[in-house]
Amino acid sequence: MNSTAAEDLQTEQTRARSVRALELKFRQLTSTLYDTSNSAAQMEAEVAPFLADDITFVDPWQTESGKAAYRLGMAGFHAMFRFDFTITQCCVTLDEAGKSGRAIVDGVMHLNQIEPLFSYPLRTILTYEFELLDPDRPEQLLIHKHEEMWSLGDMIEAVPFLGKFYSRFFRPAFAKGFLAASKLASR
Repeated sequence: MNSTAAEDLQTEQTRARSVRALELKFRQLTSTLYDTSNSAAQMEAEVAPFLADDITFVDPWQTESGKAAYRLGMAGFHAMFRFDFTITQCCVTLDEAGKSGRAIVDGVMHLNQIEPLFSYPLRTILTYEFELLDPDRPEQLLIHKHEEMWSLGDMIEAVPFLGKFYSRFFRPAFAKGFLAASKLASR
């Protein structure tokens, strides 16, 4: 093996180790953020050091920017709601230079507001956009964007009475209307 091939192999192995370390880090961060049994002090210690000053949080209901707003929202969400998160998969990709990347965490957020009577599983996809402060030390990162994606339709279906109307009447009627419009448009 020539020296260039050996260097390329070593670079690829280093990159693969970084990706594995980052996947573990994002699993840990997600587990801390999305489990309300964790204290505010624990979140502050385990999550806040990884937040960039310009971090933006986005979900279907809101958008907020700035580290102070993110930290306040994080603490408030834990104080107002009860939930935990089951991670199905986690994937990290790095840019070509290995200096920034994106993590995608797929799983189920279990909303446990009136547990044990009712727990609502909400399929959720999380994305984190981040930069590495030192590419050789993947544990040194800053998150610039955190997006939470889930179906508003699934959320509406969980609302008593409204959910039945939505799933039994609105969705089927909308589907028929959409297909009728599609038929007219495709002529």
